[in-house]
Amino acid sequence: MLKGLTGGYDASAMAGALLLVTDHFKLTTTQQGSLYAATAAGWIVGALLGSRLVNTLGRRATLIWLALLYVAATALAVTSENLVWLDSSRFVQGTMMGVAIVAMPILLAESASTRSRGRIAVLYQVATSLGCAMGYLCGYLLAGGGQWRLMLAIPGVLALASTTLLIRLPETDRWRQLQQDRRADSTAEASRRPGVLRTMLSSRYRALTLFVVTLGFFVQATGVNAIVFFSPRIFQRIGYTDSFGLLVLPGFVQLAGAVAAFVCALTIDRFGRRLVLLIGTALMGLGHALMVVMFATDSPEVVGFLGLIVFIIGFNSGFGAVVWIFAAEGFPDHLRGAGASVMLLTNLTTNLFIAQFFLDLLNAVGGMLTFLLLLAITTLAWLFVHFLAPETKGRSLDEVQSYWEGGRSWPATGDMPDARRRPPTRA
Repeated sequence: MLKGLTGGYDASAMAGALLLVTDHFKLTTTQQGSLYAATAAGWIVGALLGSRLVNTLGRRATLIWLALLYVAATALAVTSENLVWLDSSRFVQGTMMGVAIVAMPILLAESASTRSRGRIAVLYQVATSLGCAMGYLCGYLLAGGGQWRLMLAIPGVLALASTTLLIRLPETDRWRQLQQDRRADSTAEASRRPGVLRTMLSSRYRALTLFVVTLGFFVQATGVNAIVFFSPRIFQRIGYTDSFGLLVLPGFVQLAGAVAAFVCALTIDRFGRRLVLLIGTALMGLGHALMVVMFATDSPEVVGFLGLIVFIIGFNSGFGAVVWIFAAEGFPDHLRGAGASVMLLTNLTTNLFIAQFFLDLLNAVGGMLTFLLLLAITTLAWLFVHFLAPETKGRSLDEVQSYWEGGRSWPATGDMPDARRRPPTRA
C-alpha cells in the first residue's frame, strides 16, 4: 500500500507547496496550473509506456524500476531553482506515476483471489486517500517555516520504502504464462502496439475498449483532481483565509475519503461493483450540488466544506475505488496492460486540461457556474454507469473476459472451458 501512499502524497504535496512556491517564483495563475499540467503530461507518457513495460519487464520489476527513477526525479524537484526546472522534474515524476497507475491494478488483479480481488483493489484507494491527507497535513506543519522543498521530498522517501517491499514479492503467474506463450509462438503480435490497438478495436473487444475509455474520461471530468490539486484555492473562494483552513481542512476532506474507501473495501465484495459505483456517483453529484447552492446563496462556509467532503466520500467509494477494476478484469492477459493504458490515456488527457485550466475557469466564471458544470458532467456519468456497467462481483477473470467477448452476455457455466481454450486474437 506504500505505492498508494506515494501516489496520494504526490498528488497533494504541490497543493500545500503551491502557496509558498507562488510567492517564491512569482507565478501567475496559468504558471501555477503548469505545475500540475507538467505532472499530468508525464502521467500520459507513463500510461503510454506502461503497457509495454509491464508486459516486457514484468509487473513487479516495472514497479521497482519506476520507484527508483521516481526517487531521482524527486531529488531534481527538491533542488529546483526556477519554474522550468521544477516543471521538468514534475514531468518526470508524473511519468513514473503514470506507469505505476498501469502496473498496480494489473499486479493486484493477477495476484488476488476472486473473493478478495475487489477488496484489495479498493484498499489501494484507501492508501492513496491517506497519502493525499498526509500531503495537506505535512504542508500545514511545514508551511510556517517556508519548507516547500521538504514538502516535495517526502514522496521520494515513500517510494524508496516501497521498493524494499516490492523486492520480496514474486512475479505473477499470469505474466510468466504470457512469456511462455510468446516463446512458444514467435509470431505472436501481442507485444506490438499497432497490433494490440487493432485487436482492442476488433468486434470482440470494441465494447469493452469504448466502455473503459469513457469511464476514464468521467473519472477526471467529474472534478476529483480539480479538488485534490486546488483545494486551498477552492477553500479561499469559500471564505477561509488562514493556514488551518487552507491546508488542514482539505486534509480532513481526504481523511473522510479514506474512511469511505475503507468502508467500501469491507463491503464491495458483498454488495458488488455496480451498486457501489452508482451510490458513489450519486454522492459526488450531491457534493457538487451543495457547492452550487453555497456559491449561489452565499451560504455559510461550512456548506462548502460539507459539499467537498460529500463529493470525496462519493468518489472514493465509487469511481476512485472501482473503475480501475473494470479495465484490469475485462481484458485477457495479453491485452490487460494495453487496456489499462488506453483507459488511462483518456483519463490523464482530461486531467491535463483540468490541471492547466481549472483555476482560470474558476477565476473567469466563478464558483457557482464551475460547480454547476461539474454537476452536469457527474449526472451524465451516473447515467452511463446505470445503463452500461456490468456487475462482476464473484466472477472469475475468465468469466468477465467472456462477458465482453460474447457481446455483453454472461457465459453459461458449461461453456467456460471451451471459451477459455480459444487462442488470443491476433491483429
